[in-house]
Amino acid sequence: MTVASNLRKRLSDDAILVAPGIYDAFSAFHAEVAGCEAVFVSGSALAAAHLARPDIGLLTATETCEIVSRISERISIPIFVDADQGFGNRFNVARTVKALERAGAAAIQIEDQQEVKPNAEPLSRPLISAEAMSDKIKAARDSLINQNVIISARTDAMSSEGFDASLERANLYIEAGADMIFVETLSKRAQMEKLVGQLGHRVPLLHNLLRPTDEITDAQTAQEIGYSVALFPGAALGAVGEALENALGNLHANPKLNPDARLKDRIGSGAFLSGQG
Repeated sequence: MTVASNLRKRLSDDAILVAPGIYDAFSAFHAEVAGCEAVFVSGSALAAAHLARPDIGLLTATETCEIVSRISERISIPIFVDADQGFGNRFNVARTVKALERAGAAAIQIEDQQEVKPNAEPLSRPLISAEAMSDKIKAARDSLINQNVIISARTDAMSSEGFDASLERANLYIEAGADMIFVETLSKRAQMEKLVGQLGHRVPLLHNLLRPTDEITDAQTAQEIGYSVALFPGAALGAVGEALENALGNLHANPKLNPDARLKDRIGSGAFLSGQG
C-alpha cells in the first residue's frame, strides 16, 4: 500500500488524526520520531521559517514543492500540504497538484481565497466564486496519477459570508471531487456538530486548533464531535521560536556559554545519522 492509501485507511478510523504543522525536513523528522502519524506543511509556518514574513502569498509553488520534496525524502509518514489557492487559476492548480504529488504529498489542501489580496488588505480573505473553486477542485482531481492522494478543500467563507454559505460551499466542493473538507474559523460547537451531521458521513472533516476557543479546546473535543483530523499548524514553529529567543538571548547575555555541544549530541544520534525515518 502507498502512503496515500494508508492515509485514506487511517482517516476511516474513529480516533482523530493529530497533524502538527511543520516547515522543513528537520521539524518533520522530529515529528515522526515523536510518534506523530502525519504532518502538515503549513503555509504560514513556511512563510515564517523561510522568509520571516507573514503568510500573504509570497512563497511560490516551486519553493513549496522543493521543501515538500526534501521532507518526503526524510520521513515515511503521510504529508498534508497547504497549497494555498493552488498558486493561480485551475490550470495552475493542475500543474501544482502534479508537482506536489511527485514531491511526495499524500494530501493537498486548496482554499477558496483570491489568488492576489488587495494591496491595502494583504491579510484579508476575499473569496473566489464557489463555481471557480469547484473548477479548481475538478482540475486537481483530474491531474492526479495516484487517485488515493487526498484533495482537501478549505473554505474561508465564515469570515465574510457566514455558516450557511460555508456549508453550501462545502457541499459544492464535495460534489466537485473534494475528499476532505476544512471550514476555517468555525468556533461554535453547535456549528461544528451541524457540519458533521450533514457532511461527516460523506467525507472526513478537518478542524484547525491554531486558536482554540472556550468551546473547542483540544483534539479530543473535535473527535467527540465527529472530526477526523485535528490540525495544529503552529505547534513546531511556536516551540522553535520560543526556544530560539531564549537560547540566542542567553548567548548574547553570556558569551561564555557554548550551546553547540547540545546540537552535536542531537544530530550525532544514530537515528539522525542513519536513513531511518
